Amino acid sequence: MNYLLRISLTLGSLCAALPAQLTFSVDFSAQALTDLTSEEQALFTDGLAFWDRIIDGHQDNTDRNWTLFVDTFSQGSMNGGITLGSARPIDLLLTNPVPGSGLSAPWPDRFVIAGNGEASFNTNPEAGPLRSSVIIHEIGHALGIGTLWELNEVYNDGNPDTSSGRTLQGGIPGQYVGAHALAAYQAEFDPGATFIPVELDGGDGTAHGHWNEVTDNFSMENQPGFDSDPGDEGPAPTDSFGNSLDDEILTGVLGNNIFLSETTKASLIDIGFTLEPEMIPEPSSTLLSLLSLLCLTRRRR
Repeated sequence: MNYLLRISLTLGSLCAALPAQLTFSVDFSAQALTDLTSEEQALFTDGLAFWDRIIDGHQDNTDRNWTLFVDTFSQGSMNGGITLGSARPIDLLLTNPVPGSGLSAPWPDRFVIAGNGEASFNTNPEAGPLRSSVIIHEIGHALGIGTLWELNEVYNDGNPDTSSGRTLQGGIPGQYVGAHALAAYQAEFDPGATFIPVELDGGDGTAHGHWNEVTDNFSMENQPGFDSDPGDEGPAPTDSFGNSLDDEILTGVLGNNIFLSETTKASLIDIGFTLEPEMIPEPSSTLLSLLSLLCLTRRRR
């Protein structure tokens, strides 16, 4: 990306009584500044604030700054879906040792974290207006959800594609077993679960990086030639509020009635974060209504 013009919007901690351990900012490329209105740029500040209300810092207790670098692209629909955005962590770092984390060589007891993140969003008219829910989703990936699972040994996609070779030894593709997220999933969706199902459909950018959906919101799951996960058979699990896991914000297809699960929040601990207990939002009807108003069914990465 060519960052000829920079805008930085620093958030800091939203809880004044506590010192900020992780400070968020956003940095727009020249192209993004051309393509996005000031109102759309403000959605990124809101998206970072959403995660800042949940995340306190990192488990090694080190203050850090974290910047989301934002770019834009234009791409029409293909094969019945359209990519709304993509994101990844960049400038990977090792935390200081965290005793008892159980992480293995070559960096024992150290989490792999994102020093910064980058994300790109589709401005093609077919993609529709920029949505808060898509921004929140992509920031989650830039922070490491679905993208740093292997390096932090909570998942194995079955491919020896990590540069360090560090992945969940003996892990089964489609089965996330990070202890904190799994405990939350058992409490929220399935008391008898021994893993959290991970999406195996959707191709590169969707498979192995999202919680599994039964219907994918395209009603295409379990159709010949589409479903690579024969274990998918409805209905999808629901939480005590009646929210279907198919509508969780970190699944691979944007649907209606979107919500953020306790499972996703807890998964942040599995990849090295600490959470702000008094700032953790419950999946309230207000949040669900706000997000659902902004959402149409689209493919995302």
